[in-house]
Amino acid sequence: MKKIQVQNKKRLLICSDAKNEADDPFAIVHALLTETFDVRGLIATHFREKNSNEKSYQEIIRLVKLAGKENQIPILLGAKNAHMESKKTTAFIKKEIVKASKKEPLFILCLGALTDVANVIKEAPENLENVVIVWVGGGRYPQGSQEANLRNDIWAANQVFSSNMTIWQIPSQAYKTLVAPVSELALKVATQGKLGQYLYDQLVDFANEFASAKPWINSECWVLGDSSAVGVLLDEQKGYYRMSTAPCFKENCEHDFKPNQDKRKIRVYQQLNTRMILEDFFAKLALHNL
Repeated sequence: MKKIQVQNKKRLLICSDAKNEADDPFAIVHALLTETFDVRGLIATHFREKNSNEKSYQEIIRLVKLAGKENQIPILLGAKNAHMESKKTTAFIKKEIVKASKKEPLFILCLGALTDVANVIKEAPENLENVVIVWVGGGRYPQGSQEANLRNDIWAANQVFSSNMTIWQIPSQAYKTLVAPVSELALKVATQGKLGQYLYDQLVDFANEFASAKPWINSECWVLGDSSAVGVLLDEQKGYYRMSTAPCFKENCEHDFKPNQDKRKIRVYQQLNTRMILEDFFAKLALHNL
């Protein structure tokens, strides 16, 4: 089969609370199966459970092995909680940032709390202007609203949004539109070998375990919101975002635009090319299983 030759791969890190909900594993696998991505490391981030960073760490190890990438990509344990730090992880991220340039930036896909990125900023390394943060998080524009990834570390979000890093934000009003029918996942994911079967099974297991506790669970459809970070790297989807003053997040998750009004603008996605993102994932998973 002929292929279009890859010219320049995108260097990226992935920070994920991989065991929080069922969508992170889809996004991680999508990135691992994308030839134009040079995944330099995977960082397990915390969420709202005890030892959650360790749970995310074990999940990432499982996904990397199932994707056939075992021992090929560094996997690191991120901060245990908000306002905490993993010094080893901070040093690793700083090392990757130093290699970045304007021509070859470092993309950091953040699929959870921004704690580990904020800890790097706190130590003020050079080259931050050559980093692009792609964050799936934050509430609805313009006023802001409650949102899980933001709530998990509001301090960290404010550190990142007030920095000179380039930010591509995918807030809830955009990422919640990345909806896949469960029937389609059964047909196009569960049938694709051990990797596809695991992705589908862990989603069903999560839904069945938390159906009574999480009223947003829908047995017909599933939001694969974290895959949006992969999608906007596959194609920037011009016309689907606008430039905005970076908000400062209040404790109730609402926006205050005054503190950052004289700083650089950020990219805020208002919608997504959802079918492109989903179909690309389905196709890559099927090709991986050939």
